[in-house]
Amino acid sequence: MKKTTIGDYVIEQFTIEEANFEEFSKLITQAFLTDETALIEGASIAFSEDTFNIMYGAPSIDKDTFIRAIHKPTGKLVGFLGAIPRNLSIEGKVYKFSVPSWLSVHSEHQKKGLAKAMGSKLFEVGIEKGYDGGFSLHEPEQHGIDVSAAVARDRNIKFQRVVTLTKFVIKAFDVDKVSTVVRLRWYEKLVFRLFQKVKTIKSDKIRSFKEEDIPEMFKIIQEQVERNQISIVPEMEDFKWMLKNPKVNCVVHEDDEGKVKGFMLAWEFILAGMGNQIPYGWFDMIHIHRLTNKEAGKLAYYLCQTSEERGWYGLQTPYIPYFDMKALKKARFFFFGKKINLDIFNLTNVEIPENVDSFYFDWR
Repeated sequence: MKKTTIGDYVIEQFTIEEANFEEFSKLITQAFLTDETALIEGASIAFSEDTFNIMYGAPSIDKDTFIRAIHKPTGKLVGFLGAIPRNLSIEGKVYKFSVPSWLSVHSEHQKKGLAKAMGSKLFEVGIEKGYDGGFSLHEPEQHGIDVSAAVARDRNIKFQRVVTLTKFVIKAFDVDKVSTVVRLRWYEKLVFRLFQKVKTIKSDKIRSFKEEDIPEMFKIIQEQVERNQISIVPEMEDFKWMLKNPKVNCVVHEDDEGKVKGFMLAWEFILAGMGNQIPYGWFDMIHIHRLTNKEAGKLAYYLCQTSEERGWYGLQTPYIPYFDMKALKKARFFFFGKKINLDIFNLTNVEIPENVDSFYFDWR
């Protein structure tokens, strides 16, 4: 495995094993919860082994595309960078891409060039393994964009902005509880309370998914590849694996013949801040293009209902406009302005459309 030495640190490629999930989860949590913004505003994430498994436990994971930083004097793990392989269809042609993710450096070892060194090492590995590129989501106010730009510049990698997401969508089932981990101003609390209600849905066409639904559900995801200029290409084995996870909540809407017509999926994560932690839901897949807005709105309410029954305190996701937001508005989700940029590291000069009108992305 490849290694680089920087002062008192070794930056090395390694093979991820399930036995190490807890160690890496603790490092990511420490790094994120001590972030300057997180300390003031909360709204960060505490990684559990379950969260780490959702990110990096799927069958498609390339276990050799992981980077860590070790502090030589103590032998301690102080840095981590993961990678999630995701093939991208770009205007009908499929390319081998990966998502550099959860770049973390322990707070006591930051500002020593470790983040940039790990990023550089990952691209060295990716080039050798024949990846066409990588893509990442960057919040303009966070440091990740600076690291990504610096790595791309040093390695002479084409770094392109593809899409800017402009909205975030959230529903809090218990605003007072959520305010223990997210610093909400009084007027924000007032607004969130207006959207707090969860309607109970009773319908013979809406239910939790069953294993026999998977083939039709997978067809519905595949339709996104045809519908969008740029799209994640789904993997059936990954999808099956995801649905078996007990931390996943997936609900479906049947058609008149009992076949799945649309579905929504969320997974549990730990929302953390200000010394507190609560279970929350990450809204991952929203496949409602076959549904009417009324049907989709009821399905969204049912997801909220079943999520609340699981003990989650809400649902959230950046709004990626591959689905109509009217459905979530019907279910009293709150949309607010927040910019997140999707940037591509173009290793092999893949032709990217200048104006991307439609894009499909899921988180796992």
